[in-house]
Amino acid sequence: MKKILLFIFLACNFVVAQQNITFEQVGIKVKAGSAGYVLDLVDGFYSSIELPEGVSVRLDYVAFKSHEVEATHYLTFVGSVEGLTELRKLRSGSEYSKYNNEIQKFASTVSSNAGSTLIRMGMDKMEGHEMSQSWQWKVDNPLIFATAFQALMKSYSHPGYVSLGQFSHGISSDGESHYIYATHKDYGAAITNNIDTKKEQAAFAKFQQTIAPISTYLGSRTIWNVKTWN
Repeated sequence: MKKILLFIFLACNFVVAQQNITFEQVGIKVKAGSAGYVLDLVDGFYSSIELPEGVSVRLDYVAFKSHEVEATHYLTFVGSVEGLTELRKLRSGSEYSKYNNEIQKFASTVSSNAGSTLIRMGMDKMEGHEMSQSWQWKVDNPLIFATAFQALMKSYSHPGYVSLGQFSHGISSDGESHYIYATHKDYGAAITNNIDTKKEQAAFAKFQQTIAPISTYLGSRTIWNVKTWN
């Protein structure tokens, strides 16, 4: 019943009328001194194929993380379900196998997950933003969580793109189910609080008080874009 109510809530919301996206994210642990080789290999393959319309591929460096996170980089595929399905077909064959075999000389895969956005805001503020941060939760009541997120965003103006999303595959034993993702234009913006007014401080306090009984916070990570193909 909670899932049905959440679907109705999101479907009726104006913000969610904007097109949501699906993602697949692969965490890789790059050997020391090998980041340049990995970039060349990823660039060589994804520059050689024609990406499906609306699909982008990102290579990001993990700038800040907890000790539990093994990945040093993330390779992320973003787009519609149809677009990612078409890309999955392109990620096969002899050339892909050759690329994959080469990259394994310099890096190993340590995680893989997939999911989708539920609410997206500030899509016109993404241009030129090279850093992003995600916060993860195990959520027991998605409807309350989504409602609290929207209430927060009505009182807080983030200077970049923000989304609420959910994980559907590759979930760890911690049970992470939802995330909030926000972009920053540079390093300075990423390490700045950006909560400037009493109204915003009160909104964050209310958000935390609302979600505390129905969720468990599982930490955050901040990534720095190396290159994007789209």
